[in-house]
Amino acid sequence: MILKNISKAIREQNYYAVALEFIIVIAGIVVGFQINAWAINQRLGAEERAFVDRLFADIETLQLERAVIARRNESNRAINAAVLGKLGPDSNATEFDPNECAFIIISNLINYDPSELPALEELTSSGNRQFLRDADLNSAISTYFQDRQARREVARELSSKTVDLSLNYSGLILQRISVPQDGLTSEDMLASRLSELRQMECDLARMRADAEFLNNLVNNTVMASLYVDAVSERTDEALMTLTDALEAYRQGS
Repeated sequence: MILKNISKAIREQNYYAVALEFIIVIAGIVVGFQINAWAINQRLGAEERAFVDRLFADIETLQLERAVIARRNESNRAINAAVLGKLGPDSNATEFDPNECAFIIISNLINYDPSELPALEELTSSGNRQFLRDADLNSAISTYFQDRQARREVARELSSKTVDLSLNYSGLILQRISVPQDGLTSEDMLASRLSELRQMECDLARMRADAEFLNNLVNNTVMASLYVDAVSERTDEALMTLTDALEAYRQGS
């Protein structure tokens, strides 16, 4: 209809009408673009807010998991202190309790620092960050990824320097499975059942006299301590920083 009017106006040399029709066309296009831009802005804003809500929930879940790990690590540090005390040259201790022997066996296992956040992992795999328009939030997410990678490299380095004492000192540490009278079943091979059937013996007297064993146990202790300082505590701080950025976004949105 508009094109018909323009053609008619040109034929009649009614240039005022031509200009008016062109203005109407251009105005319509501009309004259309503005409506489309508004719709896109609303959609991206909704996606951004939904992402922030998901990320908040992921952080809360991860912090609960990390709180459990922190309590377990605190318990392990207390056991570690007791083990080192019993191995001291002035100690009159003659045996380890089961928890202490079990700790010695796993003292090299320090590389566990969960830091994955499903919302961020999906963001990375998709490569789509178009909806993240808040500069501070974008920066906080990028910093979290970069720092996490750095922590993982430190974790691998520290873990590589620990020693598996049960494999390297089989003369000092004995592990075996207590076989029931009617034999082992497939259910007995489950981790929860194996932990009940596993028997461990740690020869305290011989350990105390073995300088190489003592050096490696102390090494594992130091690596575990460095791991907490350089990895675990840094992850907790990174999560708090990311949470602060999310809170700031919510307050500003």
